[in-house]
Order: sequence, then C-alpha cells, then structure tokens
Amino acid sequence: MIAGTVKYTLKCSKCGKTYSEDYYICQCENKCDALLKTVYEQKRFTIDESYKGIWRYHEWLPIQKIDPRLLDQGSFFHTYKSTKLAAHLGLQNLIICLNAYPYCHTGSFKDLEAEVTLQRIMNTFDAGKPLVMSSDGNNAISFVYYSNVLRYPIFLFATEDARVRRIWSFSKTNPYTRLFPIYGDYYDAISLANQFSRVEGYLSEGGYRNIARRDSVGTTVLDATRFLGQIPDHYFQALGSGPGAIAAYETAERLILDGRFGKKLPKIHGSQNYPYAPIYDAWQNHSRTINERYQDEEAKQIIDQTIAHVLTNRFPAYSLTGGIYEVLTATNGEMYSVTNEEIEKAQVLFEKLEGISVVPEAGVTIASLQQAIEKETVSPKDSILLNITGGGRKEIKRKRIHIEPYKFLTKKFQISQKTLEEKIQHSKNLIQEAVRNYGNKVAVACSWGKDSMVLLHLARTINPDIPIFSVLTIHKPKETFKFVVKVINHYNIKPKIFMVGDAVPEIFEKNNIEVTLLPIEQYRREEEDIKKETGNAIYYENPDLCCKLLKVVPFRYAFSTLGLQAWFSGLRNTEGFTRRYMAEIEKKSEQETKINPLIIWTEEEIWKYIKTYKLPAHPWYRRKYRDGRKIRSLGCDPCTVPIFDHESERDGRWRKTFKKGGECGIHTRQ
Repeated sequence: MIAGTVKYTLKCSKCGKTYSEDYYICQCENKCDALLKTVYEQKRFTIDESYKGIWRYHEWLPIQKIDPRLLDQGSFFHTYKSTKLAAHLGLQNLIICLNAYPYCHTGSFKDLEAEVTLQRIMNTFDAGKPLVMSSDGNNAISFVYYSNVLRYPIFLFATEDARVRRIWSFSKTNPYTRLFPIYGDYYDAISLANQFSRVEGYLSEGGYRNIARRDSVGTTVLDATRFLGQIPDHYFQALGSGPGAIAAYETAERLILDGRFGKKLPKIHGSQNYPYAPIYDAWQNHSRTINERYQDEEAKQIIDQTIAHVLTNRFPAYSLTGGIYEVLTATNGEMYSVTNEEIEKAQVLFEKLEGISVVPEAGVTIASLQQAIEKETVSPKDSILLNITGGGRKEIKRKRIHIEPYKFLTKKFQISQKTLEEKIQHSKNLIQEAVRNYGNKVAVACSWGKDSMVLLHLARTINPDIPIFSVLTIHKPKETFKFVVKVINHYNIKPKIFMVGDAVPEIFEKNNIEVTLLPIEQYRREEEDIKKETGNAIYYENPDLCCKLLKVVPFRYAFSTLGLQAWFSGLRNTEGFTRRYMAEIEKKSEQETKINPLIIWTEEEIWKYIKTYKLPAHPWYRRKYRDGRKIRSLGCDPCTVPIFDHESERDGRWRKTFKKGGECGIHTRQ
C-alpha cells in the first residue's frame, strides 16, 4: 500500500454522490436514506501473502496503511471445510468461517470490525477525534480491546444490563474508554450515542452505515472464495442490524465484476431469535417496512424474552436503499425465526461436533441452517458458507473485568464570560505575579504563532527584558525562519533558540541570531530506519517519535540549561479537545510550573488583540485557499494543513495521523 494514492471512494447507493477516502464519512450529505458503498480502484481480487489474516485482503479494505500494532495483535478468522457437522447434517461442502478465540482475541467477529474501523479513522483527516458508538455487548468488548491496543479514544453508550452482564475487558484500567450506561434497551443507547456524536470534535462510529465494518466482514466471503475457488452458493448469518448480510452481498458483487469466480450471487440466509424477529416478520409478509410493534415501547418486553440480545435492534438496516430488503430480493434470500430452545441445542451440537463453544447468536445461525435443510432451501451438494460470528469464550483463560461507568469530572471547561479588556488585565496580573515570584527564572516559551505574539507582547508590557526561549525544528517552513528574524528585529529582543539540526539556518547566520544546536544523529537513524521499513517519512509514520526527538527533548534541555523554574505558554482551552480542561497554572513538578495566561481567551479575541496593537503575524495565516480553508494553528511544514472554520482550531495539525489535533508532547498531561 502506498500512502497518498487514491485507493477508494465512497458512493451513495441512491443519488450516486461520491466522497473522498480522506474523511470518515458514514452517511450521504444529501440525507439519502441509503448506504454508502466502497468503490475500490483495484477491480481484481488480490491476495497479498506477505500479510496474515484479513490483512491479506487489504486491497479491498477501506484503509491506506496498516498500523504495526494491528499486525502484531490483529484478530482473524479460521476458514475450514467441516467434516463432523457436515456429516451430521448431510452436507458435502459446508465451509465454516470460525470467528472464535484464540483467532479473535475477544472471541467475536466484531474484532475485525473494530480494528478496520479504527485503522480507517487513523488514515483520514478526522484522525484523533473521539469515536462515539453504541453496543449491547460484542461491539463494546472488541472496540474497548482495540482502543487499548491503538490508544484511540472511544465514547461508548450501552444498556446497563449489557454493562453488567455482557461487557468486559482484559484490562483493569481502560484509559481510552468512556462508558455511559443507559437504563433502557439497545435502541435507546443508539439514540443517545447519535445525539452525542453531533457535538463538534466527536465522530459517530456509524454502525451498519460504516463501510469499514461491512468490508471487514466481507473478508469472510473473500476467504471462502479463496478456499473454494468460486463464490459460495449460500451465506448463513444471524442478523441484528444487518451489516453482515449486506457485506456478503457487496463483496460478492466485487467478485462477480472480477469475472474469475462465477457470475452468481450467493443466496443470503438471515435469521433472528424468536419472538423478537422484525426482519423475519417483514420479509415473510413481503413488506419493505418493519412492523411498528417491533419499534415501540412494548418491543422491550419482547426483547426480554430472547437470549441472543445482540440481535435485538429495533431499527435495523432493512428498508433503506442498499439494505437487507434489497439484498434478500437480489439473492432470492431466506429468513428464519429461531427459538431459544433451538439456539441452545444448536450450541451444544456445534461444541460437541466441532470442539468449540459458540455464542447464542452463532447458535441462531446454526439452527437456521438446520431449518434450511428441512425446508430444502439448500441442496446437499451446494457450497455453503456458515459464518460463526463468535465462540471460544469458555476457553478464554484470561480474567475478564467489568468496565465501570464513566464519572464526569466536576472541573468546568475554562470558558469565561469576561470581556476582552478584563481578560487582558487578568493575563497581565498572572504574568506580573509570576515575575514577582520567580524573577529571571521564568521565561516566555515562544512558538512564533498568533498566540505567542500576544503572549510576548503582554509579557513585555510587564518586563521588557523578560527571558524568551524557543524550540525550532528542521521541518519548520522557510517562512517561519524569516518571521523569527522579523519579530526579533521588530522588538529588538534576543531569544534563546534551541534546535536539533546539522547546521544553523542560513537566514539566522546572516542576521547574527544565535542558535544552540543539539545533535541530530539519533533522529537521522530513526528517520532512515522508518523510511526503509515503511517507505514513509518519520513524521507521517511515527509523528510521536518525530516530535519527541525534535521538540520535546530540546525543550527539556532548554528548560534545564536556562535554569528556569517556570515558563509561560500561549495555549488556550478553546483550541481543541486536548486542551479543553487544562488549568491556568499547572504544577508540572516541584521544580517546574507552567503558566497559561491566555487560557480563557478565544481565537477571535487573539486576532482582535493582534489587530488592535498591530502585532506581527506569521504570513501563513494570510494564505488564501479557494475552498475557504485557512491555517489556524501553526506547526511544522509537513504536519500543518488548512482547515474550515467549523473545525476545531488544531484539526489541521498532524492531519492524517493518529495525532490529529493532538499534542507534540511538550504540553501532554499524564
């Protein structure tokens, strides 16, 4: 996979509008009641044997690269031809796709959906935004697991019943998960998650509308096709909201376009747990709409009578364009209703014959195959793909731990109702008090962005000779070096500049600006190793390491060398999610205090102050882009892009990496 090339687009099934792979989009902007489908540039089914598991099929996964942590800790399924269960059922070509422990770390195919979804996000401009999702069990377990692996934040809404009975983690602490229990049913959790995801700076996971979830499940059909040499005749899976069946259909369409694996779609066989079977009921009645009795408040009483709780979605992907109704119609599919007793018998049968325990929803799938044989909707000679979506949980020996509900902190967001004049005076008071307490042991840390210009001006009104220091990197744009010279000459100041590099920038030498150079050898070694291993630059592949070596290490060196006890920073609460709850004064250690005089200022107030006092501003802020975007937070050249006004201010930083909108490490809190 080559980063930067166009691999796929998204297309609305109804209006045909297409969307770029660069954004995490799950629904058509025209508000079509339709699914988005992935259109891959690669039309030929390709298997990359240099990878294992589902990553062999990365050409047909909506990702641009694979995080090494997923290669080491990824889940996958085991596809094999059944002998014992097949013989018992009288079938000749029963292919089982087993999503079970130890192949899947949590014992569920939701592991596949979680890892591909998180990888998809991390490859887009939306990387870094917390993912908001809902679950009644399996999804939660898998997403919590992979949020820990990838250190990606998720906000999880689930029923209290699911939290107590079905949601667990292998970790005692889950620092990247916020779990909110709902006293209602699964749809109540979905509804609240949908509302929460509309808050700026958060992302809706998307559920069945998420192409990453569908395409990850579609790899089961790819693996079976690889095993058989042709598209299977039948596909069996229990349905809740329905993405699995849709995924099988969409994947088969791609295989048919390839032309080497047959021209016939697999017959889709879906099943549900009686008495809560809204899709089964609608299909039996030749209706495109779900009966209201499955969607009103009384439906909760019916749901309580089932044992396969994860299948009880009150609003499945049935009626919409590209949904289950159209999939069943196109494949001449079948639906089955399975009782609790049939589920339990099927679970016992599978464990006895195939040697592994399975979850209730897998029991629904197995029981539906038994019904299909009785109804003769399958033939003994047909190739049948049985998707066993979860199992092996009895065999998991690791301790499973309850995840406690998230407790809201009492600390309030530091947005102030003060006027700008009041904020200016408050900031000056903070600076004056710090200068009085620390004398020449407190300095301004200058990044040369808009906030630093305001901070520098305020600090010099208190003490014109206040110490100033700055850390620059070899990746700063040439405009930044020119701007530094301009500010130094404008104020006639002598900042202490520190930089990891081979040589002092030429423009600094010409203007007799002193720079403390730190050794660059370690950075060059890391840079070269990453380039050889991945083909990508260090700042794209491992921005944390890049920032650590070029910014954090020299910053710590500067603070220590200058003999400081405190420093002023220009960060603000309104810049982005990582700074939302930072305090005005941060006691970093007994030897270090960070003071944030602008913490309650807004972006608009910063620019108003700059205009009022005619302060110099970096030329990048004045750049004009045809689509209306602009630079709103200044960083290194390869890690800074323009953004729209509606986005969070720092969303243009490290845009297409997991650090998007985050921190270089200097301000990172434990």
